[in-house]
Amino acid sequence: MTCAHAGLTDTATTLPKISLADNNGISDDTASLFATARNLFNSKNGNADPKRGLELLEHAAELDYPPALYELAHLYETGSYVKQDNTKAASLYERAAKQGHVDSQYNLGVLSLQAFHDVEKARYWLEQAAQQQDVEAQYNLALLYDFSIDPQADSEEAAYWYTRAAQNGHSDAQFDLGVRYLQGKAQNKNLTQAAYWFRKAAQQGDPAAAFNLALMYDNGEGVGKNLPEAIRWYRQAAQQGENGAQYNLGVKYLLGESLPQDHEKGINWIRKAAEGGNPAAQYTLAYMLDQGKDLPKDDTQALYWYRQSAAQGYTNAQTGLAIMFANGQGVQADPEEAIRWFQKAADAGNAAAQFNLGTCMAHGVGTAKDLPSAAYWLSRAAAQGHEHAADNRDYVLKQLSDSEHDVLEQRLQKPAEAVSQQDKQATIQ
Repeated sequence: MTCAHAGLTDTATTLPKISLADNNGISDDTASLFATARNLFNSKNGNADPKRGLELLEHAAELDYPPALYELAHLYETGSYVKQDNTKAASLYERAAKQGHVDSQYNLGVLSLQAFHDVEKARYWLEQAAQQQDVEAQYNLALLYDFSIDPQADSEEAAYWYTRAAQNGHSDAQFDLGVRYLQGKAQNKNLTQAAYWFRKAAQQGDPAAAFNLALMYDNGEGVGKNLPEAIRWYRQAAQQGENGAQYNLGVKYLLGESLPQDHEKGINWIRKAAEGGNPAAQYTLAYMLDQGKDLPKDDTQALYWYRQSAAQGYTNAQTGLAIMFANGQGVQADPEEAIRWFQKAADAGNAAAQFNLGTCMAHGVGTAKDLPSAAYWLSRAAAQGHEHAADNRDYVLKQLSDSEHDVLEQRLQKPAEAVSQQDKQATIQ
């Protein structure tokens, strides 16, 4: 599944532009003074005078008018019309924030964290804005509690503010809340709630949420299994550039699963996903080019796409790349390079790589002959049900001494390295 969004959003932008006519005089009313200043910045009729506008804005700020304090602070924060000065910006924001100006509270919170690394001050002002229903403050406060280093992290507070922001329509909060319910790490696992919040975010155009919702319909997790509905959400996410959805939609077209089989559309979507960096799509494209399946055989292109996927840790691609080096297919034969890639994939738990690595070690191909290690890797592959591993293992075991058998048993009793998870997206074999 796609990971949650992380990182504070930018500070709020300036207030919507206004265009009140300049009345050739300054009212004693502070609000009018501020409006006139803004008009001098924003006028589109040739009457703009930013220098005079800045003078009036500073005058309004001196009168402690919150919108003027906010606007002037934003100019200092961004370095617009004045020399950039975060310290002065923070001071002006704080004067407005203390008067309850919500945008100033939010900006001060973000600035405190990003410019001054003051987590406590950031938390305080974000919470002030969040309590006034500022949805960005609610979301950023959730992120702050979620990703802070102990003891500042607080998963329950994070869940509370994610939920508040999600209920107020923040799509990133809806997505992140869905991920938390899906993973069951930061709060109790609840697939129904995960699907609910993914749907909310997807309906607002979040492609990652649409993809996750499609996966849930595809697998019948948190919702009833419904392939047409899965395809609908895959298509929406794919059209928005989500490469995992593009890949899965391509596979559905190739297999004719709940939609008319269409090899051309299937390959086009898979290629688009591969070009977008999806490792499963890159592997599948490489495999089709390698085997001449659904595409004309092309060893050069197969090698290219295996490399792209293998570099991302996709173990099937690492195994395919190793086989090409072993066979000199599309590249000069290099048994040692083949062993290197078999080893990477085997260490990550790939049964085919374990079988090939064990077999190479048994015969001394690309590496020194090592029967105990060969037996180890063949045993690992056999334990995962690899078709030919058991026969090869048994052949090698007959050649081991009693002491080598004992060492092997001890080695096999140790927990295997954690198996890296392939993408949950389908892969054509």
